[in-house]
Amino acid sequence: MVRFKHRYVLAEIEFGNDLLIYNLVQQGRRNVLYAAVRDIVEQLHGSYGIGLLTPGLSVKYINEYTRMVMVRCRREHLKLLTSAIPFIKHLPDGKGGQLLCFLRTLHVGGSIRACQKWLIQHNRQVLPTLLLRCTGDEEKSRMRKSIFDSNIVKEEPWTAVSTETTT
Repeated sequence: MVRFKHRYVLAEIEFGNDLLIYNLVQQGRRNVLYAAVRDIVEQLHGSYGIGLLTPGLSVKYINEYTRMVMVRCRREHLKLLTSAIPFIKHLPDGKGGQLLCFLRTLHVGGSIRACQKWLIQHNRQVLPTLLLRCTGDEEKSRMRKSIFDSNIVKEEPWTAVSTETTT
């Protein structure tokens, strides 16, 4: 049996007019990002790139508040993916239009858990800035819930209890 090793690319979606990506998440639109990645790989690397990248390509995670996405690909084809991600310039908005954006690669990891550990650390640093953008308490609580409940790692960073004992 052959085991395929994967890499997980964490990227941040930056919109020019500071929009949230509610429409990508609420409509279950992981396919939008998947299609955008496939299209740009086809433009840059042709059918050869599509043939290599498609079997292992999937979008694993999208968070509308932090604008983070996690894309999985096979380890051998990581350079194809990372070379194509910065060239994504627009995503469909679901209404027949296009949203201008770009994706910035922040981290590449070998497992979902490693990426989520990095993401929790990153969110700790960025959370005060994200909370300043919120307009009300309800939106702040939804953002906090989205950041900490959407991880596979269910342990919230402030509730971690040390199991070490001093003797």
